[in-house]
Amino acid sequence: MRLTILFLFISTILFSQGPVDGYMKNNRDFSVGLSVSRETATVLYQGTEPLKSGRNTMAYGVFGIYGISDRINVQANIPYLNVNKGKVTDFQDFSLYFKYLLLSKDNSKGKLDLMAATGLSQPLGEYVTSGSSAIGQMAITGDGRLIAQQNFNNNFFASLQAGYFLKTDPTPNSVSSSLKIGYAGKFYADVWYEFLHAFGGTDYLGTGSLATTSASGGFRGLGFSYNKIGGTVYYPVSKHFGVFGGASYILSGRNAFKNTGFNLGFVFQ
Repeated sequence: MRLTILFLFISTILFSQGPVDGYMKNNRDFSVGLSVSRETATVLYQGTEPLKSGRNTMAYGVFGIYGISDRINVQANIPYLNVNKGKVTDFQDFSLYFKYLLLSKDNSKGKLDLMAATGLSQPLGEYVTSGSSAIGQMAITGDGRLIAQQNFNNNFFASLQAGYFLKTDPTPNSVSSSLKIGYAGKFYADVWYEFLHAFGGTDYLGTGSLATTSASGGFRGLGFSYNKIGGTVYYPVSKHFGVFGGASYILSGRNAFKNTGFNLGFVFQ
C-alpha cells in the first residue's frame, strides 16, 4: 500500500481530479517524482459553444509529498509548460498544500478517512496569459477543501472531495468536486470524474458584459469550467521506485480546450 500512496497526488498534478488525494503519509515518510504529460485539442469552447481551434501542450513536473506527522502532510509541485511546439515555454504556478487527517474510523466494510486541506498557488513569472498559447491566468489562488475516502477490505476504494478556489482579481472564483473509484493493492488503478465551475467571468469572443476587454481583465477574467474524466495506473518496480501512466478527456467546458491527455512518470520514496 505505501508504494501507492503518492499516486493519486501524481495524477491530480497532471490532469486535475482535485489537487490532493485521499491517503496520508506517515511521519517522516516522503515521495518525490518527475512527470511528463501531453495534451492535444482541436476544439475550444467559445463560452460553452464548440469552436475549431488547436492546441498542443507538453507539461513537465517536479513534485513531492512529506509526512510532517501521521496526521499532517505537505506537498508541492512545480510545472513547466511547452505550448504549441515551443511557441511559448515557461514555468506556470508553484503550489503548496497542507492536508490534515480529521477522522479515521474502522467500519464493517473497511475504514473511512475524512481529511481537510488548504493550499496556495503562486505564478512563478510573468508568463503569457492571452491567446491559444497562454500558460495560465496569472492568479494567486487559495484553496480549501474536504476529502472523504472509504477504503474497503478487498483493497478497492472510493474517494469524494469538494473545494473552493479563491482567486485574485480579475480571475473569477470557482468550485470543484471529484469522484474517484479504484484499486490499491499489489498495483494501483483508478477511474475518476471531475467538475470545475467558475462563478461569473467573461467568455472568449464574448459580447456585452461577457466581452474580454481590458476593463474586465482580458483573458485573465475568463470564466474557466469543465467536466473531465480520466484514469491512472501505477506499478511498483521495487520497494522504493515505481512508474505510472494515465489518460484524461474533457467532456464539455466553458472557455476550455477539449483536451485529450496522456502522462508518464516515475516516483522515488
